[in-house]
Amino acid sequence: MAKVTFTDKVDSITNAIPEINKVDATTLNELKNSINAFYDAIGWMSYEDTVNTELNKQSLPEDITTTITIVDSSPIEVAKPIAFGDGDLWVGNKITPMAAFDTYIVRIDFKASISAVTGYFDIKLDIDGEIGEILTRNNTFPKGANVTQSFSITFNIYAGETFLTNGGEIKIRPSDDMLIWDKVVMIQRVYARSLFV
Repeated sequence: MAKVTFTDKVDSITNAIPEINKVDATTLNELKNSINAFYDAIGWMSYEDTVNTELNKQSLPEDITTTITIVDSSPIEVAKPIAFGDGDLWVGNKITPMAAFDTYIVRIDFKASISAVTGYFDIKLDIDGEIGEILTRNNTFPKGANVTQSFSITFNIYAGETFLTNGGEIKIRPSDDMLIWDKVVMIQRVYARSLFV
């Protein structure tokens, strides 16, 4: 479905059609503007880490919670929410929501290995303040120790006031020493509350 592109309407001469069947220009123009505002408000951006590659893996120590770092000076933004202007959805290694009570889908992809046969890790989303961690997922390494494995983890979130103020860090706490690289985070704004209040 595409944005509505007709030129703004003006009322035509009134005829004998019953009033119940008439659509005036103001109603049509409001409908066009509200649909287009929705399209401008949703979208996604993708950030691919250019620092921690296969030749320079990020080290995650055993039983220590570490922030996932993703540095990308030229993110994919062809589908960026137009209403966001020059803003970014990932700044300073944090998810940075556009507005309070928006909803997002976040996917993080990466490659990793761990030093123990029974190794696992918890991935968390931390928005700091009194709330802290709002999401935790446990993941295992079914292929065993020191074997490269690919992960793709998706979660849905909404941005309350604390999240909007502090941003959200993606953190990992591994059971054993772990290496991580080729990290990509995609953030998609799927609901803009400001359009519905």
